[in-house]
Amino acid sequence: MAKTVIVADDTVREWIEAYASLAAWFYQLSDALRLHGVGCEPPSEEQRRAYVAQLALTYPELAAVATALTEPRPYVPPPVLIVPVSAVENEGREGLPSSEPIVHAGPLPPPMVMPGAVRY
Repeated sequence: MAKTVIVADDTVREWIEAYASLAAWFYQLSDALRLHGVGCEPPSEEQRRAYVAQLALTYPELAAVATALTEPRPYVPPPVLIVPVSAVENEGREGLPSSEPIVHAGPLPPPMVMPGAVRY
């Protein structure tokens, strides 16, 4: 049964910042491990349960929903898509033509996980 939960703007802001930071770290670490030929295992179900329990303690307004998650599913954030950016006048980029996209090389996403191999 779905419930409507009212959450403060500060809480949502913290989640967004945490999500962005964790997703960025995930891809930075995945790239570093791949470059050095080292692999790692995804978090176990027990570890995911511990994080959900901590979430319930940190955000009491979500405790009822968090404690209902007995088997939290594994999650991998989607990779960031690089969108071409045009130079804007008066930003100190006069030498860069506006029709040329600025592309930043980022880490590659981790290898695809076969859905049948993951237990939800």
